[in-house]
Amino acid sequence: MAAKKRSNYVSLPVDAFTLSFLFFYFVSLIAAVLVGGVLRRGGFPVPKGPRFGNIDGLRGFLALSVLSHHFWIWTHVVVYGQPWSAADLPFVNQLGAGAVALFFMITGLVFYPTALKGINHVFWPKVYVGRFFRIVPLVAISFLLISLVIALRTGARPDASYARAALEWISAHREVPIMGYADSGLVNALVLWSLWQEWLFYLLLLPVVALGLQLAKIVRLPSWTVPLLVLAVGAAANVAHVGGKLVTFWPLFAAGMLAYELCARDAIRRWLASPLAAILATLAMIPALTLSHHALTPAFFAFAFFFCCVAAGNGFGGIFSLPGAAVVGEISFGIYLLHGILLNLLFVDATSIVRSLPLAALPLLIPALAMLIVLVTAVTYLLIERPAWRFGKRLGERLRPVASPIPATAP
Repeated sequence: MAAKKRSNYVSLPVDAFTLSFLFFYFVSLIAAVLVGGVLRRGGFPVPKGPRFGNIDGLRGFLALSVLSHHFWIWTHVVVYGQPWSAADLPFVNQLGAGAVALFFMITGLVFYPTALKGINHVFWPKVYVGRFFRIVPLVAISFLLISLVIALRTGARPDASYARAALEWISAHREVPIMGYADSGLVNALVLWSLWQEWLFYLLLLPVVALGLQLAKIVRLPSWTVPLLVLAVGAAANVAHVGGKLVTFWPLFAAGMLAYELCARDAIRRWLASPLAAILATLAMIPALTLSHHALTPAFFAFAFFFCCVAAGNGFGGIFSLPGAAVVGEISFGIYLLHGILLNLLFVDATSIVRSLPLAALPLLIPALAMLIVLVTAVTYLLIERPAWRFGKRLGERLRPVASPIPATAP
């Protein structure tokens, strides 16, 4: 699959490709938001009003950043014959690792109000039914699409191990070979690992936080002490190299929870939404993105501060409140989940097109890919995601026990 370095690339400085990549990465964001704006004017459904500050607008930019991140990796795999690995340039690697870190913060923010109710006051079946129908249907469709790609590419057909592979993939536990195809995980750019971490959050960390918040209320501790403890435990475990992947990302989920606590305080929220905070957050993110390869470093503080500003409603000059950004944010899960298939088709099945272009011209494809994935996932959102999560919401409500009527008292 990985081709050797070709002579027509040798004389071209890598800097030219890097500069071209960076330029067309930003062009791809603009192009995707413009397509989103057209969809918005065409009646594409978006939530009425922001749910948490400008988080909805941020999500689309994150998913598109992951697409560009994987485009960079695929270019190095196909052009230079390098193995699939993290990008060597910190900024490019943060387009993937940093974007996922912010996605985890979003999860912590969105589900913290559920935990605040206390473990005994949450109807957990509704939570999990809702999550199941929000995540699993599109993952299942993506698995079938990947199976189709592999079948057409290799001629293989489902065998005795196919059902087990389906379970592994759809649960997001592992991306095992499908129908014996060793590079099955590369067909979707190995994105399911983050969904597995999300499931661990829902099934383990969220109930633990809800229990902690209920106990904190009993002993009259402020609620923010619980996510702060989660952050401290996760950070300590990472430093001590204990707990493995189970606790690695706790600081990111906790940062989202603490962002909720900060935004619940009007004076702090107003300052976080101010132009001054936007300037400071932008300045802090410059070294965080260009000097660190991921967010679980001292760059964590810059990422967390930036996230708090967005959660407080800071539009950073209106970027995250654009109408098109709201549409791209609404379909961001589909972009994240399906963009890898598009890239795989390009770099594996259309390799001749990739190799026919000069290296510095390859990033010209990124805006086209971004616009195409927005259109594709707008369709999958309307046909799969939206009907599924709405059904899950209704089902969750039906599962809720009907409250017993209060017996009448004698006059």
